Amino acid sequence: MKELYYELDSQTWYQNFNKEEKVTFGKYYSVPYKKEHESNYLSLPFLLKASKAGPLVAILASPNHEGFVGNIGLFKRIQKSLQQQGGLSVVVTPTNLTENGIEGFCYLPQHDHWIKMRTPLPDIIYNRLSRYEDEKRFLDQTEKLASLYHIPVFNPQFFDKWELYLQLQDNETLSQHLPKTGLLSEETLSEYLSTYPSVYIKKRKSKKGKGIYLIIRNGNTYLMRTTSPSTVLFPSLGKLARFLQKGEALDSYIIQEAISTLPMKGKKFDYRILAHANQNRFTITGVGVRLAKKQQVTTHVPAGGAIVSTDELPVKTDHETMNLLINHCGKQLNAFYDDIGEFSADVGVTREGKLYIFELNAKPMDFDEPPIKRQAAENITRVFYERTNYTKQESSS
Repeated sequence: MKELYYELDSQTWYQNFNKEEKVTFGKYYSVPYKKEHESNYLSLPFLLKASKAGPLVAILASPNHEGFVGNIGLFKRIQKSLQQQGGLSVVVTPTNLTENGIEGFCYLPQHDHWIKMRTPLPDIIYNRLSRYEDEKRFLDQTEKLASLYHIPVFNPQFFDKWELYLQLQDNETLSQHLPKTGLLSEETLSEYLSTYPSVYIKKRKSKKGKGIYLIIRNGNTYLMRTTSPSTVLFPSLGKLARFLQKGEALDSYIIQEAISTLPMKGKKFDYRILAHANQNRFTITGVGVRLAKKQQVTTHVPAGGAIVSTDELPVKTDHETMNLLINHCGKQLNAFYDDIGEFSADVGVTREGKLYIFELNAKPMDFDEPPIKRQAAENITRVFYERTNYTKQESSS
């Protein structure tokens, strides 16, 4: 690896190891040679491949005042992993990613400190915008810039649950592991609740277990459970439909058969699976388990779910089928959304041992299990290197 230098006062880059060699960094930027250091500079190690330093990764985050919001712990681990292998990540908000380059924030693991940093355009953009409204507002301009300068955008957008179901249903292997799902209307509400004793209603665009309702048929009435402790009773389907329409149109939801899964201590549990691209396959990075609290609507930890080990479960985990399904999910996603590099899956298991895919998430939440956290940062880093055509074996030192 070679050192590149960043002058803090002028916010400029330079190298001093070869006056004659043209060293490039990011997209189309030639790093100038400078013999002497100024007093205030950083020295950063970089992998060189054919005189190109990097990769330079832009982590696209949601804006907040003069900074950003997002999964800070994950961003730190990515930077630490990248620096160990000769790369660099800079967290940037959409308005600070322009044709002139990046004005963002760089984490320095050795000092446990963030600094403001300017860089050229990146080799790859990792979309970690944390709000749907930010994608709606900013993603078009980011993708236009990326397309103009041939910069891959890793994880292009949040998934729409209805679009996602249609894509997965199209795969013969996966279709057998999906709950029956429809676009919500008064007709599908009536059809599903006359067919199934209970159904889930989910916002097409939601995360962290929000916007989920469990509807249970109770004679001629209908019980609705959410993540709150209370249960609401509706005397008719019409009143239930009008309640759901208060906030948004019915077709902004999906309706889904509630699969009866194997309980643990009388409570619902799901597998939470993290997966990353690995050459031409998708492989599992880690498997966690989330146990619902009494309300049984969702197992998400922010909604009150608990973390459980696979060793505690009343069933042996079927890793072989899990690996098969995850690889099929990844390939199906890539066929529709293009550059998917990671996703997480919520998977349930029935008393008969059959696995059901309940959700796929484009921007996985941080797993609480430390080994999965570490492996996730390493695997994301590997994806960055693969997508930017850097490998240690081909690099010069």
